[in-house]
Amino acid sequence: MFPIFYLSKTALNYHYDQKDIVIPCQAIDKYKKNLQEIKQRKAWKNTGAGAQFMGAFPQQEDNEAMIFATDVLIASAERIIYSACLQDGTAIYAKSLTDFNEPEALILRKNDYLTFDMDIDRVNQRLVLSGADLSGYVQHLSILAIDDNRIQYITEGECVDAHPCFDPQNSDLIYYDSCGFGADDRGSMRLGPKEICRLNLKTGDLETILASPEFDYFKPQIDAQGNLYVLRRPYQYRKASTWTLKDIALIPVKIFKAIFSWLDFFTQRYTGESLKTSSGANPAKAQQKSEEDIFIEGNLIKAQQTTAQNAKSGEKFPGLIPNNWQLLKISADGTQTVLKKSVMSYVIKDDHIIYSNGRFVVQMNPDQSEVKLVEGHLIDKIVC
Repeated sequence: MFPIFYLSKTALNYHYDQKDIVIPCQAIDKYKKNLQEIKQRKAWKNTGAGAQFMGAFPQQEDNEAMIFATDVLIASAERIIYSACLQDGTAIYAKSLTDFNEPEALILRKNDYLTFDMDIDRVNQRLVLSGADLSGYVQHLSILAIDDNRIQYITEGECVDAHPCFDPQNSDLIYYDSCGFGADDRGSMRLGPKEICRLNLKTGDLETILASPEFDYFKPQIDAQGNLYVLRRPYQYRKASTWTLKDIALIPVKIFKAIFSWLDFFTQRYTGESLKTSSGANPAKAQQKSEEDIFIEGNLIKAQQTTAQNAKSGEKFPGLIPNNWQLLKISADGTQTVLKKSVMSYVIKDDHIIYSNGRFVVQMNPDQSEVKLVEGHLIDKIVC
């Protein structure tokens, strides 16, 4: 059994020796505490005589909806690094592995920017980040030296670049998935198929190494032998979220509207839910027919129905991810092998595959035998 870190319900967890621990993220806890104190100081404006005097209405905002961990990685035998969304900003901290209560070390704090995916180059002590700023819906890659607080963008364009990873044999090579934006005849934004790209940091050469109009290829990883692993699923024509008149009326300040729309786009990516009020403006709400309908990586999944189908097909640990979400291994000669179906996220560790199917984290051994490690809801971002 391997010790693993994983995100579930946007909380950071640690699993080892059949035990699970929720790891305290001091940056998140402190931010929530500060928000609560501010809310208490301003409570008189929204309640009782104070509210009548100010002409205010009671507010039902969930100020903690956009405060959560977005990624985690193992920096060394002594520490991990995690990233967090703090409403309209990002924070990246280093945390001790020997004492979770030891004060955390700040790596980056940046407003009007969110970090979602990370990987580490341990030799050169740098991170590759996938993040977004308030310029729009685009999401690009950047490099951040661990001992510096300035990011250097390495991709651009009208696209969403995500899930970057360094090549363990050559840290100047970065693999990631990317999909472009386009507009239909009504002006609504559409997302194209995800494809796997490889960027050479030394030469600047950018290659598309895996693409198809029929499939999404995403979440690439490279092993020490140079084999490429990716997730593949059928491509669904996806529409980005738009605004209704009610949304605009409730938020008259244009800049706040831009921030809110931008945050809503990425909230749907991680939680399957929208921050907006009207179901007509939100693809997730418009298509959700029950609490079992969930958006994962932009695709609507009927969780209960899919879990039943996976159980019927003989899965030992049936999850909520459809069986056409497949983990592929692509060898140096181009041979593609389907290693596992119904995969939401995964990590390769010493010839073992540790994967999540949305309900379980499972370790698949070289002999294809499987061992359940964790049971939980929408488990993602596994590292070990």
